Amino acid sequence: MFDDHCVQCALPLRLCGACRGVAGPFDRFCGFCGYELVQGDKRAAVWRLWLLAALVPLAAGLAFGLSPLALKTGIFTGFASHTQLTPSPSQAMLSANLGFRYTVPDDWTATDYTKAAPAQPFVVVSRFDGDRIAAATSGGELVSGRPSGVVMTLGRPPLEVSAVDRSDPLAVLAFQVSQLVATPPAGVAYQVATPVHAITVGGKPGAEVVIKVVSSGRTTYYERVYVATATQPLFRVEAAAPAADWEGGDGGRFQAVLQSLAFGG
Repeated sequence: MFDDHCVQCALPLRLCGACRGVAGPFDRFCGFCGYELVQGDKRAAVWRLWLLAALVPLAAGLAFGLSPLALKTGIFTGFASHTQLTPSPSQAMLSANLGFRYTVPDDWTATDYTKAAPAQPFVVVSRFDGDRIAAATSGGELVSGRPSGVVMTLGRPPLEVSAVDRSDPLAVLAFQVSQLVATPPAGVAYQVATPVHAITVGGKPGAEVVIKVVSSGRTTYYERVYVATATQPLFRVEAAAPAADWEGGDGGRFQAVLQSLAFGG
C-alpha cells in the first residue's frame, strides 16, 4: 500500500493529471513529466505530442546514418568499408618526331616507330609484345586486328579522304565510320557502341567513336579519335582490346592515356 498523505506534514499528496505521477502537497510542477499542477487534473491531448517532437531528431539521425550519403561521408566507418580507387603507376613519354607527350601505365610498353628503319608515322603502345608488332606490321591500323590485350597507336598516318574537310576531326571521323559500317568484311559485324561525337584532347578539338567488332563469336572494342593540331594531317589515336579487358578497366586506362596527350614537342 502507498501512503496518500505526506509523511512530514500529513497533508494529502497530489496526483498529476498528465502522467498520474505523485507530487507533494506544495509542489507546483510534477517531478515526472513537468506538468504544472495548478492547471487541474486534465491536460490537452496535444500536449502529449512533446514526446513525438523529442523523437524527431532521433529518427532523423537514424535515417541519415543509414543513408548512402552517410556511408559516403564515412559516418559508419566502423561498419562499412570503402574502396579507394588509386591511379595505377604510370610513365611519361615523349615522341619528339611527332611532337607530343603522353603518359602510359607502367605495365604497358611504348615503341616509337618514327625511329625505326624504315620510319613509320606512329607510336604503338600495348601490354603484349606480339600485339605491338602486329599493329606496326598493319601500318597502325587496328580495326581488323584480334589483339590478345589492349593495344594503341598514336600518330599521323596519311589521311585519304576527299569528300569532307580533312582538317575537321568530326567530319573526317563521321565519313570514315559511315563507310566502315556500310561495308563490313565478310563474317564481321560492326556495332557502334558510342556514336561519333566531339571531344577535346590536350586543349585541341577532336572527335571520338567506339565500335564493337564481332567476328567468329569474339567481340573486340575498337576506338578511333582524331585531334586537330597545328600540324597536318590530323593526329589519330586508335585502341583495340578484347571485350573482357576493355570492360574490365582497359577502356578507362585508354581514356587516361588519351587525356594525357599534350602537343607541341
